[in-house]
Amino acid sequence: MNIESDNLVNLDKWKSIKKEDSFSEYLKVLSFNDLLNESNELAERMNKSEDESDLFSKTRLMMNEFTNRLERESKNLAGSVKELKKHLEDKLH
Repeated sequence: MNIESDNLVNLDKWKSIKKEDSFSEYLKVLSFNDLLNESNELAERMNKSEDESDLFSKTRLMMNEFTNRLERESKNLAGSVKELKKHLEDKLH
């Protein structure tokens, strides 16, 4: 039996995507204050170097949520956050 690899899904990759989607949806329902609290907790975890691969993903999603919310309020401030996010991603890669 010949199975084409294009039709197969990597289970670990699928789980990772679902996990990111869930966390992104979670961030969207938080109040701004709760989002700030969540970011403080994430920053504390980063300082302790806990599970770094998961933290990078969560940090990226959190920065996206901050940027999306700020774009509705202030384009200039959102631009600054986008630049900060790009700088962080460049440093981590």
